[in-house]
Amino acid sequence: MRFAQEIWLWFVPVLPVLWLLLRSADRGADAKMRLLLGSQAGRHVEGANPRLRSWRRFLFFAGLFWLLMALARPQWGASEVTVTQRGSDIVVALDISNSMLAEDVPPNRMERAKTELGSFLARLEDSRIGLVFFAGSAFVQCPLTLDYGTAGIFLRMAGPDMMSEQGTAIGVALKTGRELLAKGREGAPGGTFQAILLVTDGEDLEGDWIKEAEACRKDGIRVIPVGVGEETGGLIPTLDVRGRASGFMKDDDGKVVMTRLDMASLEKLASIGGGSPFRIGVDGLAGDRLFAELQRLGRRDLEERRISAYQERFLLPLILSLLSFGLRLLLRPRTSAGTSGKEGHGVITALVLVMMAWLACAGPASAVSLGSGNRELARGRENFLVGRFEEALDEFESALVQDPDDPLVSLAVGETLFELERYEEALAEFERTLSLTEDEELRAEALYNAGTSLLASGDPGQAVDRLLKSLSLDVDQADALHNLEVAMKRIQEQQQEQQQEQQDDQEKKEDQDKQDDQEKQDQEQQDQEQQDQEQPDQEQQDQEQQEQNQTDQSEEQQEPNETDTEELTQEQALQILKALDRDEEELKKSVQKRLKGGKPKSGKKW
Repeated sequence: MRFAQEIWLWFVPVLPVLWLLLRSADRGADAKMRLLLGSQAGRHVEGANPRLRSWRRFLFFAGLFWLLMALARPQWGASEVTVTQRGSDIVVALDISNSMLAEDVPPNRMERAKTELGSFLARLEDSRIGLVFFAGSAFVQCPLTLDYGTAGIFLRMAGPDMMSEQGTAIGVALKTGRELLAKGREGAPGGTFQAILLVTDGEDLEGDWIKEAEACRKDGIRVIPVGVGEETGGLIPTLDVRGRASGFMKDDDGKVVMTRLDMASLEKLASIGGGSPFRIGVDGLAGDRLFAELQRLGRRDLEERRISAYQERFLLPLILSLLSFGLRLLLRPRTSAGTSGKEGHGVITALVLVMMAWLACAGPASAVSLGSGNRELARGRENFLVGRFEEALDEFESALVQDPDDPLVSLAVGETLFELERYEEALAEFERTLSLTEDEELRAEALYNAGTSLLASGDPGQAVDRLLKSLSLDVDQADALHNLEVAMKRIQEQQQEQQQEQQDDQEKKEDQDKQDDQEKQDQEQQDQEQQDQEQPDQEQQDQEQQEQNQTDQSEEQQEPNETDTEELTQEQALQILKALDRDEEELKKSVQKRLKGGKPKSGKKW
């Protein structure tokens, strides 16, 4: 046998103490009465019966005892049942580079991150957790598991000394986390139930992390960046061999290194997945906002286990408690009409105790129906009706954390996001509502809201599809019909705008071609006119050039003659004269021989 609510058993020892106190009080009252009325005091008290009073008191305490037993919920008769655990897969990628030792957040970034992640694991339920540590490279420290205690042990061991290659290779960390989640998917359709919680200071990002973030988005893996540190920065302490601070880290130039939180890069990383980053010190990792974000991932069957289920046996002690209180009501002394009110008060007290026992023992279903989730849902509805949508969203998300499979809560979150004009997130929530329910009325409402969100975000084509599906489930939706007409009208307007744009583009192209042809003709005409103007000038230039060439040739011919004349006069005058004298002598001799009848010796004919 076991008790499901053992805390009620702590009140059992109080019963005998209370009985002793009441008995002592009765003895004191009897002593005072005997002192006042004498030894026959009991006869002067109406309805006084010591034995009856003892039995009534005994039955009262017996009823309290059995009521406490019923509240403790005794259980026995165990039987094995198969339980399918449903949840999501979450990989925590923790930065363990040297920059995480900076002390801009107390005690330092690393210890603060591990503390926040410890609180996160303490609240996490029904989800597998995996750990990836990274710096210049990355490795899997803990595969996906439901054993949060083991994951916590590995988390407390994290430190920069585990990694020899320093840096902040977020791309490698995302790739390692994505591969780990792919192994844990086990043939499930898509990875919409998976997420990577990236805890880093985001400084000196290395690798193609944008490409890896896009790959995670395509695989349906949600990347949730969590920043650690301050944007103003901090120094990185160094330790000696005894583990004591010995200064601050310096670069190769001997300057002290200042490390700063790079929230801009983390915001860019979060925007790829359509989310927003978190920041330790501003957003607690155990807060409702993060868990509401994780609940939107959806759930799937993780594993089946056979457990021992005990049968509830609180009904037996509850019946004994009712019998005890009932007998006490029957055992009463003769009283006058004036004292009947006290007995009536006792009946009311007994009924209240019975109601308390019934409510406490009704089981887990009543606990859910009376839990805080409904109160938060009611407060959220009140804020929504008066237009305080931010407050309403906080309440609805808190209710969603407590009951993530409730389609009504998911629908309320989506409608609030729509009022805040966060249409993409609202659409995702409405799609999640469709996956949680088969009720036609709820599905019709979710499809109508999804179509309206698509219409508001500028996608009337998809909006028409959702609205038609909604009307197929419930044809009496006037708002859906109106929005369907608006969506179809916008589609027509878009088509007309596209046709007008194409026509305008064609006209612009024709006008541009005409303008180009006109410019080409003007240019050709201008070139022809310029050519006509340049032709006489060219002929004149050619004529002048020709005259100049002739003049130059004449000068060149004259210059050698002058040079030859000058050279004959100066250098060869004597030789020419001597040659003329010899020719003259030979001519004379030749003439004389001819006169005598002989041939001239020189062979010349004159």
